[in-house]
Amino acid sequence: MIRATPAQAAHFILTKNYLAAGKAAGVVPFVGELVGLPAAPSPAPFLAAYSRLASFTPTDLLAELYQKRSLIQSTLMRSVPYIVPVERFAALHAATARQRNQDFNSEFRLWGLDNSEVEALEQAILASGDWPAPVEAISARLPQSLPREVSQTSRGGRVSTTSNVALVLRWLVAKGVLSASPAEIKDVSGFANLTRLTQELLYAPLAAWYPELDLSAVPSEAEAQAALAQAYLAAFGPASEADISFWTGFGKSETARAVGALAAKTTLVLVEGIPGMLLLLKAQAEAFQTTQPPTQPVINILPADDPFTTAHRASRSRYFSDQKLQRHIFSSTGAAEPAIVVNGQIVGTWAWAGSQLTWRLLVEIDPALLPLIQIEIERVGAFIQPGLAIIQQE
Repeated sequence: MIRATPAQAAHFILTKNYLAAGKAAGVVPFVGELVGLPAAPSPAPFLAAYSRLASFTPTDLLAELYQKRSLIQSTLMRSVPYIVPVERFAALHAATARQRNQDFNSEFRLWGLDNSEVEALEQAILASGDWPAPVEAISARLPQSLPREVSQTSRGGRVSTTSNVALVLRWLVAKGVLSASPAEIKDVSGFANLTRLTQELLYAPLAAWYPELDLSAVPSEAEAQAALAQAYLAAFGPASEADISFWTGFGKSETARAVGALAAKTTLVLVEGIPGMLLLLKAQAEAFQTTQPPTQPVINILPADDPFTTAHRASRSRYFSDQKLQRHIFSSTGAAEPAIVVNGQIVGTWAWAGSQLTWRLLVEIDPALLPLIQIEIERVGAFIQPGLAIIQQE
């Protein structure tokens, strides 16, 4: 068993996440090392990449996604959209199939679609004609009896509407039968343009854009889930078994099976202030034990749902013990707000709306850190939109 301080553990993970001194060599390698990037909300993957690369523009990520197609976006861990390397997609897809099927079945029920309607739409869509095509064109060429508008009402009374065709297209993309791509990529120098990329999508069979992908040649569910747990630990360990469960979306039995399969490859770590035992890959044990906290503050301005913050949602007391403060950052579903992080500890939050970027502290900090945080906030603000007004809130 290894004993460590919170500062040592935090700096070790920051270093592996390219949030300390060293920066990543390129977009695709660092995305693979972090397993993937959350694809939503729309600025998140771009800001996460900007924090980890010495030189980055939004076009760098878009080119890998939609021109070189070395990256792919799909519904994966926790049934949320992720951007992952194409070469790892099949195994990640296999590891997360069960939760994806369950969550889409639940979503169809919420919108009032039964299995027979979904299956009829699947068959009609796949036999419907030329590709790529937008949802409107696909709907227009289906038998008139199939497409329909659907709606649901939230507990607060808000009514949401979509079409059964749009829902089934999302499902076909999640299953790896189809793929989606923006209809047109224009100027993305301003972040306001990024949200327009998903307003009109083109759909095509997965093989049309990713001919090298073969989803029939995949490991078993158990093998794929063990590999995913190992990849998670490589990027974010030391971590708790509950962290693995939450981040991957695995149930308790699936997590226990995956962790058990890695028993020979892991060791236990006890970090002061973090309840329970944490898991670390034995291959990283020496590097972890020789890690020393930085002599200068390490400040990161991270986007919503950044991999660093979401990776330890279950053991979030490592960020701060006050549960009220935890709720400022983490929702009940685990989504994370944009965070100001100093030496691996969350000290504040920030938000961008229109022409303003606002930020505020959640805890008291050394006043000497304020100008350093301001510099980093201004740097991120300039990346989002030059000329943003930066406002510190009390």
